[in-house]
Amino acid sequence: QVTGVNHYENTHSSIISEFLNTNGTHGLKSKFFECFLETVNKELDFANFNATNTRIKTEYSTSEGRIDILIEDDNTRAIIIENKIYAEDQPEQLKRYRNYAERTYKNGYRILYLTLWGDKASDQSGKGVTYSTISYRTHIIKWLEKCVSISSRFPFVRETLIQYINHIK
Repeated sequence: QVTGVNHYENTHSSIISEFLNTNGTHGLKSKFFECFLETVNKELDFANFNATNTRIKTEYSTSEGRIDILIEDDNTRAIIIENKIYAEDQPEQLKRYRNYAERTYKNGYRILYLTLWGDKASDQSGKGVTYSTISYRTHIIKWLEKCVSISSRFPFVRETLIQYINHIK
């Protein structure tokens, strides 16, 4: 709470994006991103997503709205993450993101709806949209805990991950 990251979606999106970023300051290239795909891939299909050459954007503005986390690979595929912490869906939010993705990513896309507990989007936002729910409680904490092991020889990164895990819990 002192640092101001207690429940602000944009701050959490920035933190998660930095760990997912294959060019991030953590210096571990695609290891964290590959671990993320493995962690959520038990339920989703990311088999064709190129994890080694990605671009990641936060609060990415499109004609259809602002995407919290956008991850693109070099084969025109994307992962769109809508991060919801104590906030309501905007009108037809996931429908608008789907429309944008269908026009932009010819080789496929996935929409992930991230909430604290894995809640579904409201009907007005997500009805008729193919998306998957993920949660901080299950997916993000599990992923970050695996990242702690990956970063064992990088103490600054490891301790940052541990602090963030404790914050989420």
